[in-house]
Amino acid sequence: MTIDFFDDFSWRSFVALIAPGAPDGPRPFEKFHPLWEVFHEDGSAPSADPAANACAAKTAPGDMVLASFSGIHDIGQTADGSLLGPLVAQNGRYVRYLTGYNDVAYRHIVKNQWYLRSHLPEVPVPRPPVPAVQFPNGSVVVKSAWVEMEGFSEAQRKRFYTRLATVRDPDSGKCAQSVVGLVGLHIVRKTASRPQWIWSSFEQVDTVPPAEPGAPGRFTLHDGTDAAMPAVNPLALVPLAKQPVKPFNVVRSAKLPIHPNTMATNAAYRKLLAGSIWSNYQLVLTQWPLAPGDQSIPVAATQAGDIFETFPGEGATSTFSNMAMETFNQSRPAQGCMNCHNRARLGADFLYSVLMHAYPAKIVVPAGK
Repeated sequence: MTIDFFDDFSWRSFVALIAPGAPDGPRPFEKFHPLWEVFHEDGSAPSADPAANACAAKTAPGDMVLASFSGIHDIGQTADGSLLGPLVAQNGRYVRYLTGYNDVAYRHIVKNQWYLRSHLPEVPVPRPPVPAVQFPNGSVVVKSAWVEMEGFSEAQRKRFYTRLATVRDPDSGKCAQSVVGLVGLHIVRKTASRPQWIWSSFEQVDTVPPAEPGAPGRFTLHDGTDAAMPAVNPLALVPLAKQPVKPFNVVRSAKLPIHPNTMATNAAYRKLLAGSIWSNYQLVLTQWPLAPGDQSIPVAATQAGDIFETFPGEGATSTFSNMAMETFNQSRPAQGCMNCHNRARLGADFLYSVLMHAYPAKIVVPAGK
């Protein structure tokens, strides 16, 4: 089936990005160029100058800084180019987000000076059939979700991929080293046959119920009780509550489970990864531009990435949301990864990060969110 083909592609991408290098060294996806390195507060050219990150931390490739000058831009969830309310783990700490670009995408941004809004091509009228901004094939962008491990039991911690990061407290503005665990990972990869990119989303398996056999029975985003998930996010991004924050329960809709074919592919790869920390991660979904027949045949660059031309489509019966990254976007398939990013298709080749962060930044924070 087509879903098996693309889910296998997602897992191969994941394995390539988490492949071990030097002992205890950063994984390939952690060496991607972070958002703060690409888009500077003053519009200066991309660089790893410590002044460009909100902690003024001197970094080597693979070092992680989870911080923002505003105190909220690494904490708010995103949707349609806006920042929405934050997500809090059961230890009362905010989930942090970090976008990274591989060398192919990074060099293309630098070459075209797309870190400056004045250098982003205008979308002409009438609207063209292909994006005004286009990234080259081989471009990969990741978005990772992390939470500080303080307060979690040892039984929980040992099921996460963890590492040291420089983390900025959004209330005090102070930065400190902290052990963080990977909760979720989006992988977006542009290929010759899918110029609309392929969208892969992974979660740590203890994020929400149900508990797996042998798991500690406690969850990152759920307290294990019958308390329901709120219909809307009860936390505001502005003003941002001081940590520790009272958590709320997150559940995956029973009407939209992970697709059974995806679960079968997960089982196969997790078995191959047995004995590794990465066996505690699962593919939630793959989204891709639909095309009948041979999947190696390129999809026309003129095809959009809207819900009608994207798996799982308008009549979705499986999940289209990552619980750590699109927590409150489970109600409509139009809120899924690819269809949402389709709104950024013509202006930035599907990448909201470019539209939002090119200098001067245009980051919308809805009132009360």
